[in-house]
Amino acid sequence: MHRVLLVDDDEDLLFIIGEYLDSNGIVFHLADSAAHARKRLAHFNYDLVISDFHMPGESGLDLFRWVSERYPELPFILMSGNLETRLRREAISMGVSSFMEKPFELRELKRLINNSTRCVIRADERAPAA
Repeated sequence: MHRVLLVDDDEDLLFIIGEYLDSNGIVFHLADSAAHARKRLAHFNYDLVISDFHMPGESGLDLFRWVSERYPELPFILMSGNLETRLRREAISMGVSSFMEKPFELRELKRLINNSTRCVIRADERAPAA
C-alpha cells in the first residue's frame, strides 16, 4: 500500500484527490503549504510527495529542494496548471520525478503514483530523517 503526501493550497482539489486516493486504497496525508508538508515529513514516512507548483509563500519547487536534501530517494511529482518551460527544465535538472498538468484525469494520477513508487524502498522500511 502506497503512502502519499499531497500538497496543494486548493482545498477543493485536495478533497477530490483525497477521495480518489482513498477509494483506491492509497494511504495519504494532506498539506496545504510547503511548511505544513515539512511538518508531515518530519513525523511520517511516505513513498511519494505530490505537490502543486504555485502556492502562497514557498513554491512546490522550493519544497522539492528541501525534500531532495533530506529524503533523496523520495519520488516527487510537481503539478501545475501553468508551468513555464524554464521552470520545468530547472525542476527536471534538479531531479523531480514527474509532472502533472492541471487539469488532469484521476486515472493519470493513479498511473503516476504506481510508476513513481514501483522502484523505491517502501516508506515503512525507511527510518525518518533526523
